[in-house]
Amino acid sequence: MGEPLKVWLGLWVVASAGLGAPAATSAFEGKPIVDIQFSAPQPLDSKDLARVQPLKKGQPLRAEDISNAIDGLFATGRFADIVVEAEASGSGVVIRFVTENVKFVGNVSVTGKLMDSPNRGQAFQALNLSLGAVFHEEDVTHALESLQRLLESNGLYEAQVTPTVTPDDVNQLISIIFRINQGKRAKYEMPIVAGENDLSDDVVARVTGWRIPIIHWWRKVTAGRTRKGLQSLLAKYQGQDHLTARVELDKLDYDSEHRRVRPNLTVTAGPEVKIKAVETKVSKRVLKRYVPVFQERSIDNDLLVEGRRNLRDYFQSQGYYDADVDFRFQPATDGIQIIEYVISRGQRFKLAHVSVAGNKYFDTDSIRERMFTAPASFNVRHGRYSEAFLRKDQETISALYRENGFRDVKVNPVIDRQYQGKPGRIAVTFQIEEGPQWIVDHLEIRGVSQENLAELTSQLASSAGQPFSDATLGLDRTTALNYYYDRGFPAATFTASWQLTQTPHHVDVVYVISEGDSQYVRQVLLSGLKTTRSSLIDKYITLKSGDPLSPNKEADIQRRFYDLGIFARVDAATENPDGDTRYKNVLYSFDEANRYTFSLGFGAQLARFGTPSTTSLASPAGTTGFSPSVSFTATRLNFLGLGHTVSLRGVYSSIEKLGSLSYLQPRFRNVDGRNITYTLLYDSSLDVRTFASRREEGSIQLSQRFSKSLNGLFQFSYRRVSVSQVVIPELLIPQLVQPARIGMLSATFIHDRRDNPADSHRGTYTTVNFGAADKVFGSQRGFGRVLVRNATYYSLTKNIVLARQTQFGVIAPFSPPAGLTDQESVPLPERFFGGGSDSLRAFPYNQAGPRDIGAPTNAGGPSYQPTGFPLGGDALFFNNIELRFPLIGNNIRGVFFHDMGNVYSSIGHFSLRFHQNDLKDFDYGVHAVGFGIRYQTPIGPVRGDLAYSINPPSFVGFKGTPTQLLQCNPNLPPASSPSFCQGVPQGISHFQFFFSIGQTF
Repeated sequence: MGEPLKVWLGLWVVASAGLGAPAATSAFEGKPIVDIQFSAPQPLDSKDLARVQPLKKGQPLRAEDISNAIDGLFATGRFADIVVEAEASGSGVVIRFVTENVKFVGNVSVTGKLMDSPNRGQAFQALNLSLGAVFHEEDVTHALESLQRLLESNGLYEAQVTPTVTPDDVNQLISIIFRINQGKRAKYEMPIVAGENDLSDDVVARVTGWRIPIIHWWRKVTAGRTRKGLQSLLAKYQGQDHLTARVELDKLDYDSEHRRVRPNLTVTAGPEVKIKAVETKVSKRVLKRYVPVFQERSIDNDLLVEGRRNLRDYFQSQGYYDADVDFRFQPATDGIQIIEYVISRGQRFKLAHVSVAGNKYFDTDSIRERMFTAPASFNVRHGRYSEAFLRKDQETISALYRENGFRDVKVNPVIDRQYQGKPGRIAVTFQIEEGPQWIVDHLEIRGVSQENLAELTSQLASSAGQPFSDATLGLDRTTALNYYYDRGFPAATFTASWQLTQTPHHVDVVYVISEGDSQYVRQVLLSGLKTTRSSLIDKYITLKSGDPLSPNKEADIQRRFYDLGIFARVDAATENPDGDTRYKNVLYSFDEANRYTFSLGFGAQLARFGTPSTTSLASPAGTTGFSPSVSFTATRLNFLGLGHTVSLRGVYSSIEKLGSLSYLQPRFRNVDGRNITYTLLYDSSLDVRTFASRREEGSIQLSQRFSKSLNGLFQFSYRRVSVSQVVIPELLIPQLVQPARIGMLSATFIHDRRDNPADSHRGTYTTVNFGAADKVFGSQRGFGRVLVRNATYYSLTKNIVLARQTQFGVIAPFSPPAGLTDQESVPLPERFFGGGSDSLRAFPYNQAGPRDIGAPTNAGGPSYQPTGFPLGGDALFFNNIELRFPLIGNNIRGVFFHDMGNVYSSIGHFSLRFHQNDLKDFDYGVHAVGFGIRYQTPIGPVRGDLAYSINPPSFVGFKGTPTQLLQCNPNLPPASSPSFCQGVPQGISHFQFFFSIGQTF
């Protein structure tokens, strides 16, 4: 039918849902619907459309159906406007929905050179655009204004921001890119300070830190620097006892011609307030800590009352259990307000005994481990006691019982102020009246479909015969709702009720669950990817079209993307979350991290090193030295868009030169916890006194996480090891100093059950390493290697830890080359070396074990005098015990330790005997005791250890040079040899000191 012949029988423009159809529909009432059309791509899933739109082809048209269709379509949240047109077609009618679709926020990104102040993350947060939210045109304007304010607060007044808006009509998404050209950053100039300021300009500039001292150059403006300057100026006034002072930034005046920013400040100094303690001396540090006036910078009665309570608790924790604290205002004079805390400490007590009585359901240890109150001990001289601690312990014990069904429990602390008849000694007994235990007789669950009932019931804490408590009801509520959320029922509700049964203290519990409508994944939409390949992303998207819409799974996928380490930001959201649709799009927006990272580090060591010397043999036990070091790391993330990582690392110091290139392939064959690493390594070390070692290695390692606590490493390495700077030139067996190629297959298993790897208080840590070098792997030497380490940690009290570590290792050579014994066939760099801060503190670094005792002529090789230099061994045994305890405050801890063990020439010579048989005997157990200090830092404890070696080895050394050593013949009588050929008795010092970072084990 041509356009002029069309007859428009009705036109309805509906501005919002809920309006009924106009009266013109009477002309179409009852006519059959020939077709239903949409003017634009219809955004709803076909199943959702069929549910919300009741009009069907072939059915008679009714005004009520049109109104319901309009209401249903608007309720989906996907339509901004709906126009309904009706057109006659033969004896029927064609219905056309002319719609304007709602747009949603899709990928939002910030580009440009933004390294810091602000960084890209801060810029993105300033935009305040939420993924999946409804998009409005004014959102871009508001985001621009907010971003511009952020840039200006950081001195970037010349920055230009250009937004690019890209619509995705198919998915109703709007992608926005904000491109920033930041320009040059402005600098500060002398601020204008109004109000009650009595500080000179120089003092203000120095305190704020906005001007560099001495040279007086103004720094560049950043929001953090501005904020820090205001805080420092405020602290200056507070340090002068102006506790209610205010420092406000009124504005930042920008001079575009000179690119300068002048801060305008207003200072309200307020009265000078002095808070002091009378009748009892209290340091200002303690007052600042416990009187909240200093933190809140306000004086009111509530804060002063809180300070009184805090000070009373403080003195009670120091043993003054009868401490009485009050405060009073002195009349203000000369603008000075004095507040006095009147403190009467009373007699000092010692909490000698803490006990628990009346407990039957829980054993005493289970209760005591939850309590703050504690008797006097080594690290708590007067015990831990206060009214606040008593209240907290009462609440803790009561909560423990109530959670297990004892709703009527009562806990009363009983205090004996003359324990065992001794004045000044206090005992506290927590008297528990457990009362009856409430029990669930029957659990009824209503509203759950039959297919979910059995599975859900098995996960609930409440069941017939179990203790009844409010905590259990709350736990079941969380469990049930999570169960439904995981299965796509976001509107599920849970209510619980209970009533008494005929049996006293027994109840029937009823859970009423409304499942609501299920929701499903329509499709998963990704945005923001530039370098990363879609094949990598697809491996991690476990939600597929048609799956239940689970927020927990959405978050788990997001977490796994973050674990890759290649994304700076991963946003996850459900598009149109509040719309009445059952099939929803899941959105993931990515912001890829900077692909290149570089780091440069500087450090130094001060210790007794084993650096080899080719000019003197006088100190076989090493010499104290200083070794500065430089480290460099370059990393390329997301190599080839596969999520792989390439790393280049270098270390240069006087005792080590190391370079490595590694390639990490995570999730090998798409298995969680399975990674493969390829490495090329060059290492030149001078940490053994006898020789310098060099290693050139290529390796491939497969790591696998079997469980939360068990990991495995499987490695094949092929390396060339060689020695140089041998301090006994041309006199050692030639094969020992020749380069050797070692091909080794090894496996390491790590079982970690520690509570805190950086500073463990309980748990175990075990590693087992097996390795084999053989000609089938291209190795020139054959040997097997086993190294086992086990550490355990025991909390004797809340603050005292007993830690133990044992290491045992064996090298078993086989098929030695012709002319070599089994022991001689193992290259020097492959042997065990030990001693030092991390193994055996009875020795300097790598000084344990067998030493050079010379070689007489009848040995079949060159003859030379003994030098006493370490040679390493084929077996080791170390045992370390540490008692760790608080020493000063919360950050400084002390350690008493005992180390014993040694490196042995072979497993057949293993012995733990205490005494050295002679100057050629090194196969015995060496013991050391000592004391250490640990200072807690954010990167781990910094430690210093002083060890006393009880039975260090003695040996015969040589005081001359390598050239003089060649002139000596041990077979000649002493009278015929030069004086420098005489052996010199030497030994390891009894005292050793170590300084390093991290716990010993």
